[in-house]
Amino acid sequence: MRYKGRIITFLFVLIINLLYTSYYFLRDGYIDWIEYIGYPVLLPLAWWFGKQYDKAKYYSEKDPLTGIYNRRYVESAFAIVKSRLEQNGQSGAVLLLDVNDFKLVNDLLGHKIGDEYLLLITNQLKKSVRKTDIVARWGGDEFLIFLPDVQKKEDLDQMLERIHHNLKKLSFHDVKISVSIGAALYPNHGKCLDDLLKVADKNMYHLKSQKKLRDTLG
Repeated sequence: MRYKGRIITFLFVLIINLLYTSYYFLRDGYIDWIEYIGYPVLLPLAWWFGKQYDKAKYYSEKDPLTGIYNRRYVESAFAIVKSRLEQNGQSGAVLLLDVNDFKLVNDLLGHKIGDEYLLLITNQLKKSVRKTDIVARWGGDEFLIFLPDVQKKEDLDQMLERIHHNLKKLSFHDVKISVSIGAALYPNHGKCLDDLLKVADKNMYHLKSQKKLRDTLG
């Protein structure tokens, strides 16, 4: 959680009080003792109000379970990143990830363990991407990764390989951790988030269908 709201509110109240007391000092040549009482009272209050703003801001953008970005943040951030990509003539990619057999984990081990399972996957996803990439929980057991600078298909393939490789290294209650990932390229597959998500979602469920077919035949 950032301190922006707290810092701005604290400094605003501090500056107002300094200007206020300075004015009366210049006018009267002294500052009454009651003026000093305002600082230890108002400054902690300003910090508290700023903290409430920071908390509201944080939970409006972050998923409460995993601590990563939520759907609302992605939808607002996409327009900003898209504008930058257009100005620089760059391309990007949207990845939609669905955790395989998550319902089975919940049914067999319980929802509390299921939450721990999602947290483990979240932390590994954050380690797999670049600092400029956006990792978000899209809902339930679905995640979204927005890669704002993918110049060629090889870069995307490397990212997908890294994600799968890192998840395979995890162990969790003897459960094999894996995800199905659907990708969509900007602007090749669409210029708005909805169009990119439709392509990514279609590709993801195609991979899940193939996995189920292999499991059935195997």
